[in-house]
Amino acid sequence: MINNTKILYDQKVKSLAEKYESQGFRVLLKPKTDKLPFDLGNYQPDIIAIREGSSLVIEVKTNLSRVSVDRLQALAEEVSKHQGWRFLLVTLEDIEAKSLPGTSEQLSSWQDLADRFHEAHRLIENDEIEQAFKAAFLLLWSTFEGALRKRAVDVSIPIERFPVIGLLRHLYSLGELSISQFDLAQACFEVRNRLAHGYIENLTLPVVHNFDNLVRELLAEWKVKFDISQLSSENLAAFRAWFAEFDAADWDKRQELRQNLINKRLLLAIENEILKKELNVNDEQLINVECDVSQLSSEDLAAFRSWFAEFDAAARDKQIEKDVAQQETLSSITDSPALKPLTDLDSWTQSLIGVIQLEEENPTENYVDYLEEKYG
Repeated sequence: MINNTKILYDQKVKSLAEKYESQGFRVLLKPKTDKLPFDLGNYQPDIIAIREGSSLVIEVKTNLSRVSVDRLQALAEEVSKHQGWRFLLVTLEDIEAKSLPGTSEQLSSWQDLADRFHEAHRLIENDEIEQAFKAAFLLLWSTFEGALRKRAVDVSIPIERFPVIGLLRHLYSLGELSISQFDLAQACFEVRNRLAHGYIENLTLPVVHNFDNLVRELLAEWKVKFDISQLSSENLAAFRAWFAEFDAADWDKRQELRQNLINKRLLLAIENEILKKELNVNDEQLINVECDVSQLSSEDLAAFRSWFAEFDAAARDKQIEKDVAQQETLSSITDSPALKPLTDLDSWTQSLIGVIQLEEENPTENYVDYLEEKYG
């Protein structure tokens, strides 16, 4: 029986690999560690699917009941450090589905989820008919579940394909949901099931409003965290300075800073590029992040302050590690015996030769600009 199960499992994995190959991926089936594109320790994935701009490290499980999320999260975080790569956890049920995991299906963007939330919110505000509440509630649930799955991907927790109750439990255990949020979500999940499966459910106004507030809070929190994680190092430094000023300001000053950002947001819609440059409103991403943070409630701002301190410290550490690694690489090249005969060249020229060689090996990094900025 065990052998038959193993044979069936191997057949399913092979079938999945063939599906990826049919979609233009170069596939490695159960590759050994020395065949992996980067170091994952002793971990051996079931499938590596490689395609320009979108490559996957895939683990296949018979079911999700005995999955060590902590172990897989560490793997997912390591994989996500490599541009264009993603860790994917799939089940045998996923293999049978028509869509190809990690390629065919897509999660909504945070903006799409925000738009869907506002649509549901308008239904609640504009109509007190019970049927409208039910439609709004189901639309809110769709938004909520999409937010849960999107958040899991953003923080490299490979559970975005879990059934929703498992998704809720894991996000709660990992601190993404508070106990009150988790309890409310569970209660709303039971309501959603009865409505979705055609049972009579007396949906009250407080239930809808409580769920509406929950979805609003989580969207605001998770969207701004994602947006900040996407900032360049330069924009992150600018945001850090702005937030220090905003967080230390009194109420009147905060109102002034908030209104200034709202005005800048409005100016972003203007097509006069000269005016936008004069008013310093060219960086839409940074302005939107600052504006979203400025509108957080006192409670949400306190939670954000704690999160950002931890996030910013980690970002600084990563930047230091990157700088040290680049400097060590540069030193190893400029100290190479191949460059020693060039003693009649000044130190800057010798360094530049090493940089040019490094640039050929790493074309995505502009090391010349880096040197000029660091050393003048």
